[in-house]
Amino acid sequence: MPWPVPHQARPLRLVALVLVGVLLQAVVQVPALWARSDDDPEVTDLDVSREGDQVLVSFRMDGAFDDDLVERIQSGLPTGFTYQVRLEKSRRWWLNPSPHKSEIQLIAMYNAITREYLINTKQDGRLISSTIVTSLEELQQHMTILDAVPFVQLDSELRGRHKVKVRAELGSKTILLLFPTRRHTAWAEMPFRHTATEPAPAIATAPDAWQ
Repeated sequence: MPWPVPHQARPLRLVALVLVGVLLQAVVQVPALWARSDDDPEVTDLDVSREGDQVLVSFRMDGAFDDDLVERIQSGLPTGFTYQVRLEKSRRWWLNPSPHKSEIQLIAMYNAITREYLINTKQDGRLISSTIVTSLEELQQHMTILDAVPFVQLDSELRGRHKVKVRAELGSKTILLLFPTRRHTAWAEMPFRHTATEPAPAIATAPDAWQ
């Protein structure tokens, strides 16, 4: 015969059962929340180039400029994306605690009086440019297509095989109304190899015996 449960312990037992139920629900739902679908925004057309000692990146983001985003911008709220760019060693099991990285932030604000969109572009917290456009098409192009953006300067530490990675931070969301987290696209990657050019050796000339 089981021991009777004290009356005071019953509320604690009920709370414990509720917590167990919430945890079980989280175990079931979290994989589905993190799973990506074909309709999720993604960074595409990644390209890496050089201009002097600067590494430049070009890319675009597809699928992020939806009706919800347009509605938020039209309401006058500052809205935008943060692109995270990294240059990492391209080696398996390589510990890379401090990769070369940069953040490019684009924030759009709508002026209902002038019907214009102001786009502020910052790189690593520093204002790079402010642009005014008058149509949603121009706004979308400016915020989702980036061309030849410099993000790291080449030096002797960057010799060898690397990879450039880009992803976009899309905002925040809450899992199970309890756990806030940031929304990101998947990383887009492209290999990059830097071979430092050595100066040409000086050509020694024999002394002129006839002088």
